[in-house]
Amino acid sequence: MSRSAKRVAAYAGAAAAVLVTVGLAFLLHRLMPHANLSLLFLTGVLMVAARSGLGPSLLASVLSFLAFNYFFTKPYFTLQVANDGDVATLAFFLVIAAITGNLAARMYREVSMRQHSLQRMSELYDFSRQMSSAAGTAAVPEALAQHLNKSLGRAVWVLLSDAGKTPTVKFEAGQPSDLAPDEIETAWLSKATQPFSIAPWTFFLLATSREQMGLIAIQGELDSEQMDSVQSLCEQAGVALERTRLVEDLEETRVVYETEQLRSALLSSVSHDLRTPLASIIGSTTSLLEYGDSISPDDRRELLETVVEESQRLDRHIQNLLDMTRIGQGGLKLRRDWVDLHDTVSSALNRLRSDFRGLEVEIDVAPAVPLLWIHGVLIEQALVNLLDNAIRYSPDNGRITVSARAQGAVVEIDVCDEGPGIPESERELIFDMFYSAQHGDRGKHQGTGLGLTICRGMVGAHHGEVVALEGPNGRGTCMRITLPIYDKE
Repeated sequence: MSRSAKRVAAYAGAAAAVLVTVGLAFLLHRLMPHANLSLLFLTGVLMVAARSGLGPSLLASVLSFLAFNYFFTKPYFTLQVANDGDVATLAFFLVIAAITGNLAARMYREVSMRQHSLQRMSELYDFSRQMSSAAGTAAVPEALAQHLNKSLGRAVWVLLSDAGKTPTVKFEAGQPSDLAPDEIETAWLSKATQPFSIAPWTFFLLATSREQMGLIAIQGELDSEQMDSVQSLCEQAGVALERTRLVEDLEETRVVYETEQLRSALLSSVSHDLRTPLASIIGSTTSLLEYGDSISPDDRRELLETVVEESQRLDRHIQNLLDMTRIGQGGLKLRRDWVDLHDTVSSALNRLRSDFRGLEVEIDVAPAVPLLWIHGVLIEQALVNLLDNAIRYSPDNGRITVSARAQGAVVEIDVCDEGPGIPESERELIFDMFYSAQHGDRGKHQGTGLGLTICRGMVGAHHGEVVALEGPNGRGTCMRITLPIYDKE
């Protein structure tokens, strides 16, 4: 409803209130003294003033004065007054009605202003909360446009600039309206004199102390209070935009940093974990080719075993790199089946058989461990990675223990060694793919730090977990895999 229509309705309501008061007075005038009827009309005036303001209350005062004189002062149904006392009563009635109406109207204005201020504060609080919780750059212009459209009832366009270029529309709220490119260009070139108008638009600059980020276009003209409010909102939105852009820049920097770290890890793997077994293979095969006839059968067999062992090690490193790529790209697919854990453990140990020289291996898989609903190849590879890690850190003549037991709906698999152990503060860090590459290994062979990361990824795909614990009797490390016996996915 427009402002003029509301005023007409307020005055019509004042006249209707007087009519209702006259009706009540006709019903009560035989029960109430003549002078008390004036209080009834005063009550009607107060009600009008409290609801509609000064103008309607003055109208109600005049109409009430006339109605009281015409209907309830002798001689009835005329505007003449026969009794001098009634003249004074009518005069006092008109004065008191005007005063009380004015006081009630002032109270009405104060209450309205308070309500308007509270509503504005509530809207500003909601907007501030939206700005502080905005997760990305796109959320800021959307929230700003919707808030301005709701509070002003105007069409709003939010335009953002990229590296100082002419801004483009990012979000629009309100009735569809055309904002010509030349208007945007003119507003942007004149941004030093914001706000200003290009009919039918009013433009505001969206900026911080560091940079100018864009424009706000609001349809129609605004009064000074509205302009102050919009400028305050633009300042909040500018700060929120700056914050979200900084967060996005930091995230981009983090991705670049991790990409560089991954590249370094892969280069480390190629330069060491791949080249070392290749050097052994090349050396052994070259010796066989050049001195084959002069090498004793035992030495020849030893060289061939070296070729096989180093080829298997090379295969594991390549498999780890491939698995890391699949895990990172979300391409790890599970082919589940019911698997006997005894077979999985035996297969993993068999793959590393030649690496256990000089070490004691103890296996303790409880007979009561049930079949597991898993992708057997992946869990076997996870065990191989843990065993390879245990071999690397075990001292000469050390012991490696592989145990498994059922605990309710899960199975726990422990791979324990007697190595130097892992400080409690680092037991989570070792699963980071770059941890070993950054800090170096303290074991027999340098590694890339991918094995434990891959292990956690494979076990996590089964909704299980891998944790590092203190070894038995406070010596060494236990790596524990926890797997659900049956995972419904």
